[in-house]
Amino acid sequence: MQKIYVFPGQGSQFKGMGKEVFDKFKTYTDLASDILGYSIVDLCLEDRDQRLNQTEYTQPALYTVSALTYLDRLQSASGNERVAYFAGHSLGEYCALFAAGGFDFTTGLQLVQRRGHLMSQAPKGGMAAVLGLGEETVRTILRDKGLDSIDLANINSPDQIILSGLHDHIADERTRVIFEQAGASYFPLNVSAAFHSRYMKNVEREFASYLAGFALQPLATPVISNMTARPYPQGDYAAILSGQITHPVKWYESISWLLTQDIQPIEELGPGTVLTKLTDKILKAPMVILPPAAAPAPVASSMQDTIFMYGGQGTQYFQMGRELYQHNPAFRQQMDACSALVEAEAGFSLVKVIYDESRRVYEPFDSILQTHPALFAIGYSLTAMMRAEGVEPKAVLGYSLGEYIGLTVSGCLSWQDGLRLTLRQARVLAEHGPKGGMLSVLAPVEHLQQHPELYRGVELAGINFADNFCVAGAQADLARIRQGLDAMGVISIELPVQYPFHSSHIEPVRDKVLAILEGIDFKAPGIPYYSSTFARAIHAGDLSNARDYLWRIIRQSVDFHGLIKHFSNSGNQALFVDLSATGSLANFIKYTRPNGLRYSHSINQFGKDLSNLHILLNEITGRSGE
Repeated sequence: MQKIYVFPGQGSQFKGMGKEVFDKFKTYTDLASDILGYSIVDLCLEDRDQRLNQTEYTQPALYTVSALTYLDRLQSASGNERVAYFAGHSLGEYCALFAAGGFDFTTGLQLVQRRGHLMSQAPKGGMAAVLGLGEETVRTILRDKGLDSIDLANINSPDQIILSGLHDHIADERTRVIFEQAGASYFPLNVSAAFHSRYMKNVEREFASYLAGFALQPLATPVISNMTARPYPQGDYAAILSGQITHPVKWYESISWLLTQDIQPIEELGPGTVLTKLTDKILKAPMVILPPAAAPAPVASSMQDTIFMYGGQGTQYFQMGRELYQHNPAFRQQMDACSALVEAEAGFSLVKVIYDESRRVYEPFDSILQTHPALFAIGYSLTAMMRAEGVEPKAVLGYSLGEYIGLTVSGCLSWQDGLRLTLRQARVLAEHGPKGGMLSVLAPVEHLQQHPELYRGVELAGINFADNFCVAGAQADLARIRQGLDAMGVISIELPVQYPFHSSHIEPVRDKVLAILEGIDFKAPGIPYYSSTFARAIHAGDLSNARDYLWRIIRQSVDFHGLIKHFSNSGNQALFVDLSATGSLANFIKYTRPNGLRYSHSINQFGKDLSNLHILLNEITGRSGE
């Protein structure tokens, strides 16, 4: 018989918990006391010093009791029982990972001890329960009533939401009145900090650094992540575990997703029955969980060869991929993982930046500290989505910043190192980069050569297709050139970038840029990788001098047009799939009018992401649309 085990989080503790298991597992009990430096038995059964409800004591106590309860259940289980999934609410996720083989009892205890200590030292904050309203209604109230300093910490059930934020804002009588007037009950909670909110970012950063000193093992049984409400990846999941500290616990969605797996029962292991009661509520009104995509599963025998393409700076916009983030689990899980890594290393949430409901698609989005990692995350998350649909690329192609994604997908880098490179590059440019910009000119590149006085002060940065090239330089020169082009009747478009990429103007930061490679190693591509900078395939020899390679893709002009002509002349039969945010590379191919090359895109700024995905998958599998 299959079953699901879930483990409770902070708030489930009570004096007397653990008395059924401490003596049964005396070796573990003594080990816990040695690691913690105090008697776990006395804390849980006697609590003479009234410490059990203090965060730094609560967390290791709950972990110990729940882990031993699982071991007890494991000993008494009949031979025909099998656990299909584990899940845990906040702290309980550590018990779930322990049970799934992610780490041993000692490692788990050390992690929660550190986590509890860091969280107990967090700045003063508050939390409150909102009962009687759904998630979207609560989000609308926070937005419309000017309560944007408050975050959703837990989405526990259809009508139970926990808020987290600054103490004065949570305790404010105005906040309570706003929610009660909307028909909710509002109860401030007895906590000292704003758990699972943006205000824990320093805690997350310190915990991520501590976590890096431990080796996490591949999971033997799937564990549902609080952050994504979907299973953890089998390995390489440290960023998700640390990101949980600042992200909301999606318990309602987690249990709803588990219900779609048609496995019962869902059984709570550990102190109390909080999760059992929540499961009963969710069973009556589960969240609607959409399938991964509207299209049927691809048929392997009719699958077309594909080349995945990744674009660079200038293709970003707010809300890119929003519909996929809301409805496609594979896309959302990878986006959340990328966001967690960014938050741990840079201190902000990518997801909150990109999907800020107050921002519109057409608003300027040009802060390089945000756009660099945002573009990487979108491209790699679109790749994860395609792979979840059974589509693997025959080769990959990168354009400018998109080369980092291409290197990652081709196997030269881990996605974490690829994202770290984009973060480091963004930081260097933001702090030291020369200001400037780029201008896209709708004319043959010969126009640049025919009007040297007009283009004085700028350099050729790239050729996209026969009738489009880009120049880079100082903003004053670009403004002058644009005015001159307008007088000639030549269309030009200023790209949303603040630096003169792919030109000698970027030379002053060469040494600082190359320093971002510290601790990062390249491997030979596992599948063919094509660079728009080199206008050819990249070989292991190119990557043997990583410093030269990196500098060339930042400094050298881009020749996408030359690369596409190469493919056209070779008679390539693959479908070129643009996995950048706007579909601009697919348009470049279109305007090149290549001989027989086929191309498509995944998303663009006009929305309808799910519909576009459906069309794309039909094209790849050779089916007609439905």
